Amino acid sequence: MTVDEQAPAGAPPGGSDRRPGASAGAVAALCGLAAAELVGLLLPDQPSPVAAVADRVIATMPDGPREALISTVGTLDKPLLVLGIVAGVVVAGAVIGLVGAARPSLARALFVVGGLVGYAVLWPVASAAPLSYALVLAVGVGVALLVRGRLVSAPAQTPDSATVSRRAVLTGTGVLVAAAAIGLGAAAVVRRGGSAAVDKVRATLRIPAPTEPAAAVPAGASPAVAGLAPAVTPSGDFYRIDTALGTPAVDVAGWSLTVGGRVDRTITLTYDQLLARPSIERYVTLACVSNGVGGDLVGNARWQGVRLADLLAEAGAHDDADLVVGVATDGFTAGFPRSVLADGRDAMVAYAMNGEPLPAEHGFPARLVVPGLYGYVSATKWLQEIRLTTLSDDTPFWLARGWAADGSVQSASRIDVPRDGTAVRAGQVVVAGRAWHQHRGVGGVEVSVDGLAWQPATLADAIGTDTWRLWTWTWDAAVGQHRLRVRMRDIDGAVQSGDVHDPFPGASSGWHTIDVQVD
Repeated sequence: MTVDEQAPAGAPPGGSDRRPGASAGAVAALCGLAAAELVGLLLPDQPSPVAAVADRVIATMPDGPREALISTVGTLDKPLLVLGIVAGVVVAGAVIGLVGAARPSLARALFVVGGLVGYAVLWPVASAAPLSYALVLAVGVGVALLVRGRLVSAPAQTPDSATVSRRAVLTGTGVLVAAAAIGLGAAAVVRRGGSAAVDKVRATLRIPAPTEPAAAVPAGASPAVAGLAPAVTPSGDFYRIDTALGTPAVDVAGWSLTVGGRVDRTITLTYDQLLARPSIERYVTLACVSNGVGGDLVGNARWQGVRLADLLAEAGAHDDADLVVGVATDGFTAGFPRSVLADGRDAMVAYAMNGEPLPAEHGFPARLVVPGLYGYVSATKWLQEIRLTTLSDDTPFWLARGWAADGSVQSASRIDVPRDGTAVRAGQVVVAGRAWHQHRGVGGVEVSVDGLAWQPATLADAIGTDTWRLWTWTWDAAVGQHRLRVRMRDIDGAVQSGDVHDPFPGASSGWHTIDVQVD
């Protein structure tokens, strides 16, 4: 007796098991995504559909869920988002496949609706390409479901007809999987090739010696404590949080930087012209506003570039231009009050990081670095324009989503050694970490055990007021469970706030606290 003859009355062709339909729909959706990725490669200046959807999600995600995601998974937020989008499309295809096993006409209607939804989601992000993306995805799902329906809905005429149908479905599924793998693989290779091309160009560049080099890092800036990262963060370890899903591969040969807006004259500089200008080199600690208490979204590097104040003066910034907006090559904008530059801080258009051309993921060929401001208002990567404007006329990306316009870095400190939840031996235990309040400077650090009196820590040598400062403290640890907390004082003696609140809308606050078991 064949499988079809065993099926109960009213069951779909092929029996009550609809798994082949779900499999066909899921694979068809994956194939459609692969085809759409290829379309994105063929169309000029268009992102991948998955990246475009992810960018759309990032732009519209409420601040609460976004900050919870970043605080939970850190820099894995974007890979997880991509994985979730792909999984969502595949699951949707599987659902349509289930429907198509019994009602092919409804399934066809659903994949058309899915295509229209894709068009609506992608349109604000990818201009002319979304229609092509949506049609490719819809056609891919539709064709696969149509073939699937013809294969398994044919009447059984031989005892092994159901087996033949299943074999045909498996063969078709294998073809679709192979097509999807080829499409996604080709897209990945091409996009990786773009990054490789940037790295190849970077390897040939020669950064000029800075006109004003940074002072040497003091020998005592990095205490010799096991597990304590150095005072200067290697470029490969520097945190990365931005809205760009992928790393833009900017062709430096065709790149230029424009300084315009409310100015007397617009300045346009090629990469070579930018490098030919007088430059400054400074150690500056950058921090992400999403960094929670004790978080690691902060790093310190040696930056080289052209002083921002010089560019604005040359352009002749108008008195009513109270906002400086950086515009990235992907359209992202970040802006900060022009008034913060009045104190002479070393804000710059940076083109080098730790003595080398900017890595692609950190903004090659140029980015903004402004000491004392969080990145969401100042650290525009892949910079292509500096626009002098007003907040009433031009609202940058994060400010439009309710974040504070000021963006000033708040005092913060953390314990790096020992780690929270670890066990240590009783006796002399070295506790160490770092503290920062960029453009103010660290004046002192204090540690408290089990809520008792605050004890002064030993500060490492300072690199400058725009960088963090490492510290150590020797603890006479007794057996038992203990709670340690840290706070800092800035150079003027102001104590770091112990009030606890989340990052939105300006920065997190509170004293970093850890629990340690002493054996």
